[in-house]
Formats: sequence, structure tokens, C-alpha cells
Amino acid sequence: MDAIKNMNLSEAVKRRRMNKWMNHFSYEKCLSNEQGREIAERFGLHNLFWDWVLPRTRDGFYRFKGSVMAAVVRSWAFAPLADLIWMESASPDLAECTKFAQGVKSVLPEIMLAYNLSPSFNWDASGMTDQQMVDFIPRIARLGYCWQFIARAGFHADALVIDTFAKDYAQWAYVERIQRQERNNGVDTLAYKKWSVLLIMVDILRPFKVVENFQSYTICTQDIAMINQFMFVCFVFVGVTEEQFKETWTRPGATDMGGSGEVVAKARM
Repeated sequence: MDAIKNMNLSEAVKRRRMNKWMNHFSYEKCLSNEQGREIAERFGLHNLFWDWVLPRTRDGFYRFKGSVMAAVVRSWAFAPLADLIWMESASPDLAECTKFAQGVKSVLPEIMLAYNLSPSFNWDASGMTDQQMVDFIPRIARLGYCWQFIARAGFHADALVIDTFAKDYAQWAYVERIQRQERNNGVDTLAYKKWSVLLIMVDILRPFKVVENFQSYTICTQDIAMINQFMFVCFVFVGVTEEQFKETWTRPGATDMGGSGEVVAKARM
């Protein structure tokens, strides 16, 4: 603006150029430094001085006032390089979500938005009722937040189950809190052997020579000279775990304990 004022032009021409300049450089335009210089050249302003360091504080920080609108403008700038746009917020605020979504989509109507249903939020202190919490996900989904996630959800879930299990530590606690819940909810790790590395190694070693087979387990051994001349040894107890988690199975030795030998593998509800 000062450069335009100092130009050797009539006041009317200066005002017109300043108005055009302000129209180009309004907050919402989000022009880069290079784009601004191109516009200045068209106005007859050449080799404008700009120092990226001068606006910084003595601590080296750039002066930036964060706000929803600031996040919207940055979203416009980064959208051509992004699959989704995500604004980190301090609390689950529906009004804030709405303002951000409407601001971004006013320029980029097709852009996908993401939202962190963060465990850092104190949801019980958010002012929402339980029903409003239930409705929060579908409500912001209608605003365009198509990817909603809970950062570190697994971390907190693991911590909770381990902590409560440790406090009630006993075989009954494992049966009640974990094994029966896995069965009742159809969790695939109930028969966990198929998730272990042993079965993966069997598939890897299957093309190699099997040295010896036993009825209850298989020992797979192969001298692999090209891998530092180490020996792979894989012990796989075939079917022991999986057999127990069928609806019914026959347990060897159960008849010696006064039973029929048939076990019903269902939780007693």
C-alpha cells in the first residue's frame, strides 16, 4: 500500500489501484508470496522488498493467530496436495465443526474432511448429554467429515483391560473377562494359534523338506545355507487350541475324571 501511495500518479488512480490491491489480497484469497509479486508487477511495482525473517519473534516464532478461519484458509492452500483435510481442535464442538466444514467447502465442495474423536477430550466435561455424544458422529458426518477416528483408542483399550484383569488376577478373571467375552462377541483370537508366527513359518517352510512327522505335532527342519547357515526349527502343535474352541470337543482323559469326555465350549450365561 505504501508503495502505491508513493507512486507518481493522480490520487484517483492511486485509490483505484489500492482498491484492486485490497481485492486481491483480502484474507480469504490466500495468495502466496510469488503470486503477490506477480500482481505487484502488473501494478507497476517492481522488486518489492520482503524479508521472511523480520516478522518473527526474538524466539524465532512466526506471528500467527490461530482460529477456525485461519485453519480454513490453510486448508484452501493445502487442499490441492491433500486427500483429506483435518483441523485439530481442543474440544468436541459442533459449532466449530460446522464453521470449519462450511468454510472449507465454500471453495472446495468436494474435499473430504477428517475428524479426530480424540481421547484427549474430556467428553464428560464437553456439556453434551450421552445421546448428544451418540449423535455427534452422524451429525458431523453430514457436514462432510467422512473419516472419523479415535487416536490411540487401542492404547486406552489395552490399558483398561490389562489394568482390570491384573487387579482381579485369577483364572476365573481370565475366563469371565476375556475368554468368554471373546466367544460371545465372535472375536477371532479366541483360537489364537492361527494368529501366531508359528503357522506363518509353516507356510514359509512348506516347500522345504519335512524331516519328521508326529501325530500331535510336526517338526519342520531345513538347512538353509544361503541364510548364514542357520537352521530353521518350527514346532507347531497342530489343532490343539482350535479343537478346544469348537462347539463341542472330546477331551482326552476327561472320562477318567468321572465325565463323558464331551465338553461344551460355550459360556454359562
